[in-house]
Amino acid sequence: MSHRRRPHATGPPPPPEKGGGGTPPQSPGKAPWPERRVLVLALAFRAVNALLVRTYFNPDEHWQCLEVAHRVAFGYGHLTWEWKRGLRSYLHPLIFAALYKSLAFLHLDTPWFMVMAPRLLQSVFAAYGDLYLYKLCKLIFSEHVAQWTLFSQLVNWFMFFCITRTLSNSLETVLTVAGLYYWFIAIESSKGISALSKLQSASYQSPHSRRVALLIAALACAIRPTSAITWLYVGLLDFIYIKSKCRFLFLEVIPLGRRLLWNTRLPLVFHPRFSIYDLDVLTTFSFWSHKVSRMEAFRSNCLGIRGL
Repeated sequence: MSHRRRPHATGPPPPPEKGGGGTPPQSPGKAPWPERRVLVLALAFRAVNALLVRTYFNPDEHWQCLEVAHRVAFGYGHLTWEWKRGLRSYLHPLIFAALYKSLAFLHLDTPWFMVMAPRLLQSVFAAYGDLYLYKLCKLIFSEHVAQWTLFSQLVNWFMFFCITRTLSNSLETVLTVAGLYYWFIAIESSKGISALSKLQSASYQSPHSRRVALLIAALACAIRPTSAITWLYVGLLDFIYIKSKCRFLFLEVIPLGRRLLWNTRLPLVFHPRFSIYDLDVLTTFSFWSHKVSRMEAFRSNCLGIRGL
């Protein structure tokens, strides 16, 4: 009984089986979004966000920012006690003081523009924060995770309520996310980063990314000193694994810190006496001297947010 020979295959080789070698198949429907489209979407969404939020939430968005900026720009406005003592940095209010000056120069310093322009400017910062959050998640995880993270960011009620307000916390949040993005680009070790992100980060490598991250982190700490809690942890964790510790300290951290010390000279422009958190503040202000009842705390924290 004769055996028939199987003819040799002349077509292309079959695709590699699942779990075998070769390039892993791309999941359908997960094409990366263009970053420009993400930014345009975030700008439009946050602009509407700024126009819809019309309520009063925290006094700091006025007394620690806009009122100070108005005084810097026009020469009059109320300053609270910590500004009179020179305890706060003018770096954050100066952003909106420049905006007020621009509105006055263009003869647009009408009540509507004076009220809404700062929030619209903050909405631009918030939109870039959304973009960098998307880029950070795509760098660390994957495109699928980044898309859902952006969706969660945009539908987050508290972010919608607060991120377009002129609070220093809002700008600190944006700077922290952007700084973390550049920091993860500069990480030499791939520990904790997925395989897909390794390929993505290879095309993003930049010798100046760590310096950009340090600059953004320094600005965040200058605006909100409590931001140092986050960056001390991130910096110390990376410092343990970094190879060139001396180069990192003497060529990146110290020169940037020396330049940023200029921010401490800003109070000299507005105060004849330079002070850094006077020690006698403890004798003039005490947390225990201000008592809030349980009903007041419940009314301000729970019943105060009834609308936008």
